[in-house]
Amino acid sequence: IQHIVWSIDGYKVKKMLKLILGFAFIAICSASTIQLLRVRTTKSIKTSQYTIHRKAYTWTDAQKECRRCGGYLATINDSAEHFYLANELQRRKISTAWIGLNDRTKEGTYRWDRYNSLGGYKRWCKGQPNNWRNSQDCVMLTGNSKCLNDRACLSRKFFICEVNVYKTLSVQTV
Repeated sequence: IQHIVWSIDGYKVKKMLKLILGFAFIAICSASTIQLLRVRTTKSIKTSQYTIHRKAYTWTDAQKECRRCGGYLATINDSAEHFYLANELQRRKISTAWIGLNDRTKEGTYRWDRYNSLGGYKRWCKGQPNNWRNSQDCVMLTGNSKCLNDRACLSRKFFICEVNVYKTLSVQTV
């Protein structure tokens, strides 16, 4: 995604196009969803826009729906993000929801939907992942027990989408 650049009084102000895409995400993908906002600080400050979709999809269809809306199935990077999302599910009385973690390519090697990156942070439910009947390759977050569980990808679940929206402007002198 390209940057939008303006020149103001000898300064270049770069504003990420993702800011605009984030607002489009809210407008386009709001039917049967719950909008959540959360600010995360990494090397740059960004906001992740989450939506909990209250229509049950298979994991692959949920992935397609998130991408249609300009995002991806939620990636959980740390315990703070994990508990934030699990608490939001519990608060809304949603027992489970798909997230982006899966081992569809190679059994036991979990990757995130976004960038096909290896899964780092994982808080599994007791006895999970178990790949029951050799058929569980997709991962859901549980609201009540606040842990991850593998499930058959063809199961229909609510799901959580995420879009990263860069919230700050970076200012550089010319």
